[in-house]
Amino acid sequence: MAGSPQGGFNVNQAAAGGIQKAGMNAVSEMGYRPMAVQGGGYLPAQASATGYTAANTGSAPTLSANQVAGGQIAGADLQAYMNPYENQVVQQSLSDIERSRLMQQNIGGAQAGASNAFGGSRHGIAEAETNRAFADQAARTASGLRQAGYQNAQQMAGQDIATGMQASLANQGANLQAGTTSAQLAQQRALQNQAALNQARQYGAGTTNQASLANQGALNQASQFGGSKNMQAQLANQQAGLSGSQQRLQAGQQLGNLSNLGFGMGQTIQSRMDQQGAMQQALNQQLINAGKNQYAGYTGAPAQSLQYLLQAVGGAPTPQNTTQGYSPGLFDYLTLAASI
Repeated sequence: MAGSPQGGFNVNQAAAGGIQKAGMNAVSEMGYRPMAVQGGGYLPAQASATGYTAANTGSAPTLSANQVAGGQIAGADLQAYMNPYENQVVQQSLSDIERSRLMQQNIGGAQAGASNAFGGSRHGIAEAETNRAFADQAARTASGLRQAGYQNAQQMAGQDIATGMQASLANQGANLQAGTTSAQLAQQRALQNQAALNQARQYGAGTTNQASLANQGALNQASQFGGSKNMQAQLANQQAGLSGSQQRLQAGQQLGNLSNLGFGMGQTIQSRMDQQGAMQQALNQQLINAGKNQYAGYTGAPAQSLQYLLQAVGGAPTPQNTTQGYSPGLFDYLTLAASI
């Protein structure tokens, strides 16, 4: 049996090695376990609500009314209300009374002198009575004028006290009204400030809660997106692993097919080599036979030449055992090589 040339490529060994590798690859891929895919979950972000503390208006303003004390004439200084010309009026009135007294005495003296009673007792009694009457009149006039001045002073002081009381009451009322108005305005301002502050705090809490909810939504969306992309990546890696395993199995199958094809080619080559060896052997045998025939021709040529000569002169040829050979030429060798 002809084998491969010594030191050359052995297709049968290569085919056997390929089949062995394909089998080992198939055994290895039979134990392949695809990558496990775990669902990527996420924890939703928590949004905390922000409240606010309502502002207080504070204590309501209090009012204190001015105290109004009633005025008394007893404690008033009436001298300020006295007529500064009272003494002059009293003195003038007394002077008028005194002049009237003197005039009356003169009349009485004239009447007494006419009746020759001047300086008598009756004249003295009449003059004394006149002096007493005018003295009483002077006293009543002076006291009346001074009492009228005092009463007038009291009346004027009372009027001033009443006027002051009215002014104090009016001032008290005005102060109370102004204080009430100021307190109301202050209370209104406090309520307005409270409402504005509460509104601002409500707005701030609302915007803070909205921002917290928006951040929560964005974080949850990002977490969902990340989990989805992670799941997609794991599925892609799993699919890539399965595809790689299938490709390795296909490659092993192709290697086995190529090895089987190599076996077939090896058998064909082996058969061709056997045929080539047989043809080579036949060619060598033909060459050997041709050489033997050519040698025999060389050795029998003298006798044949002599026979030809004897035949020419009419002599009988000497019988000899001769072997006729055929000397192949170059064309014969090329034809043989082409047939192989």
